Amino acid sequence: MPYLVIAKKLQNNWIYLAGAAIFGCFSAWNSLFYFLGVIGISLFCNWRVSKTVALLTFAIGVGFYSYSLFRVPEPLEDVSRIQATMTEHMKLDGDRLTAFVLTETGARAFISYKIESEQQVKEFAEQNWTGRKLELEVALPEPRQSSHPFEFSFKTYLFSKGAGGSYEVSSVRVEGEAGGPLWTLRKWMSSLRQHIHEQVVQKVPLSLQDEFLALTIGDRTLADDDSQRLYQKLGISHLFAISGLHVALLTGVIYKILLLLSFRRLHIYVSVLALVPFYMFLAGGAPSIVRASLLIFVATLLVIFKIKIPPSDLLAGVFLLTLLYFPFYLLQPGYQLSFLAVTSFVFSTKLLRHNSFWLSAFFTTVVCQLAVLPVILYHFQQLSIISLPLNVVAIPLFTFVIMPFSFFYTGLALLPFEQLPLISNYGSFRGLIQFLFELSANLPFAVWTPPSTRSIFLITVVFVCVIFYVAEKRVFLALALFLVGCALWQLLPQLNEQAKISFLYVGQGDSTVIEFPYKEQVVVIDTGGVATFSKEPWQKRNGYEVGRSIVTPYLRSKGISTIDVLMLTHADADHTEGAEEVLEEFEVRQLIIPQGILKLEELQDVIEVAKKKEIPVHELIAPLELSSTSMRVVLLPVPGVYQGNDSSIVTVAEVYGTKVVLSGDLEMEGEGKMLRQYGGYLKTSDVIKLGHHGSKTSSTEQWLDTINPEVAIGSAGENNRYGHPHTIILERLKAKDIPYLGTHELGTIELLIDSSGTRTFKTLE
Repeated sequence: MPYLVIAKKLQNNWIYLAGAAIFGCFSAWNSLFYFLGVIGISLFCNWRVSKTVALLTFAIGVGFYSYSLFRVPEPLEDVSRIQATMTEHMKLDGDRLTAFVLTETGARAFISYKIESEQQVKEFAEQNWTGRKLELEVALPEPRQSSHPFEFSFKTYLFSKGAGGSYEVSSVRVEGEAGGPLWTLRKWMSSLRQHIHEQVVQKVPLSLQDEFLALTIGDRTLADDDSQRLYQKLGISHLFAISGLHVALLTGVIYKILLLLSFRRLHIYVSVLALVPFYMFLAGGAPSIVRASLLIFVATLLVIFKIKIPPSDLLAGVFLLTLLYFPFYLLQPGYQLSFLAVTSFVFSTKLLRHNSFWLSAFFTTVVCQLAVLPVILYHFQQLSIISLPLNVVAIPLFTFVIMPFSFFYTGLALLPFEQLPLISNYGSFRGLIQFLFELSANLPFAVWTPPSTRSIFLITVVFVCVIFYVAEKRVFLALALFLVGCALWQLLPQLNEQAKISFLYVGQGDSTVIEFPYKEQVVVIDTGGVATFSKEPWQKRNGYEVGRSIVTPYLRSKGISTIDVLMLTHADADHTEGAEEVLEEFEVRQLIIPQGILKLEELQDVIEVAKKKEIPVHELIAPLELSSTSMRVVLLPVPGVYQGNDSSIVTVAEVYGTKVVLSGDLEMEGEGKMLRQYGGYLKTSDVIKLGHHGSKTSSTEQWLDTINPEVAIGSAGENNRYGHPHTIILERLKAKDIPYLGTHELGTIELLIDSSGTRTFKTLE
């Protein structure tokens, strides 16, 4: 029969259908350019497999492209009031509640609500809100100006969750409870998760609470930011996300226990079929959990009905099923990493089988790391080198020790024990493991930051070639190709003669990055920040960190791992708050600040990090010149006692005949002092970054006439409360025929200067 012929031809070839589905979904989300992937896979199948498989592959690609277009979330309506039902995806952060809700039209929406009182915080924290029907007074927020392509994309995040947008909520009123068996199940599951959370918090030491909840029910509400960054740096963060490893371990233990209790195998398999979906919902139903649970569920069914199919076909089939459920799971980094890692493991099992357990584990880890390399570099702009040997030890450690103990003690916490036996001993053991993790993170060359993720195309081509040669069992050729590709990639910046000055969009703040030709030096001036105000303890949030959210991803995307000079023009929070994160994330060779701010309270966190990392801190009391063969940067201090904005350090950069002046937050008095003291440095410049974000108290006639720029750059926040840049300044620039470019309108602005002196302004929207 025809379908049997097709089924036979598809044996061991389902992976091509999955690949075509991926490119079809991406085409619907972003650009038809991705459809070239569907065409490429189809042509490969026509060349190496068969015309039938090639046609089916192309049909699957077209089908998923069309289906994904149909599943694109509809934009939310601009209304003032909605009826909605709360889902289990709710998060409290100080006085801010965020959640996903289902509107009365069936649309999924993200909501953000500023809680009005401490009592209301307790109500949200202590009660189960899943399934509650709400009347919400809402407003669509103003679209936010993006800084650069490498910052966190809230729009893509919402898309990957099936939400058509977000609402700012001003009022919440409960109207009742959602009915029906599905909502009853969801509410019961949410109550069970909340009960487990409460029991673990009551009975487990603080240092172990997050780990137990994360490894057993996928609850990361207690996650510590510092620990998460440590695990990401070490390349072991995947061990704390519930995936196939957890589900397989749990079902394996259940299988063994029921077997020891003399259950018949059929009854065991039926028990597994019942328990796997239960655990999938209990663990939060994240895409990686759904994929793993569905894989084991289908595999169990195949065992029951004695159907044998290749593991690769099973994996690809399950992947297609999850995409049918919701195609834009693909946009979630965790799902991408999970699928690539499992796929590489399945395809490398036979190839990397070795008599030595440790050698086999090492080679498998290397292959998995290679498989997820493009995804890691795209999302995180760095690669943990130490993760290769560390995972060889960490994966067995978590599989056979940490994960079983987490399940064991979480289970005991649900029983009427006042104190868990030997929990303090286990806590000491886990503390030792954590100490070794921290020690490993401080090893030299633990992390590799590639030269530029703009070169992601090169590494992807190398990656595809490596996978091809590994599949053809030409392992040494694959390794050689990979090393050559990485070496070429590493050399790219040393061949670039361009100088680059980047004016980062950090909201209402300042941050500028100067890259010398051939990457001889990197200077970062200010790091942006958000002004903070005193709050009650219940109102305090974890906070949005400009340094970690905007500045760090931008620097990494440019391949920057070392900063020669980090200079803070003055002590205002909108220039310095992000410095702490930058100092923590990069190798900074020296920190330069104005004279008189070293002891200021608002700078102490920054100074503390600098001391901890043994970074020299210099107060600038005289002009300092940083130079290379083709570029000179001069830092100019304002003479006299520190006076806030009027003591901002001014930077003058000269390269290939172009002079750029960066004014900090200088106002009228500071500009006058600077002109009297350093007028010769400032005369006849080409580009100026306006002082104090374009405030009317800066950029005086005398200042502009002396500098006489051809272009003015302004760094200000979109719709900021101060009215920057002020209309007086814009009119003054217009009268002098000076074009103005603002980050509040264009996002991050890059000024590229080549050896011929040609200047190019580039925006990164």
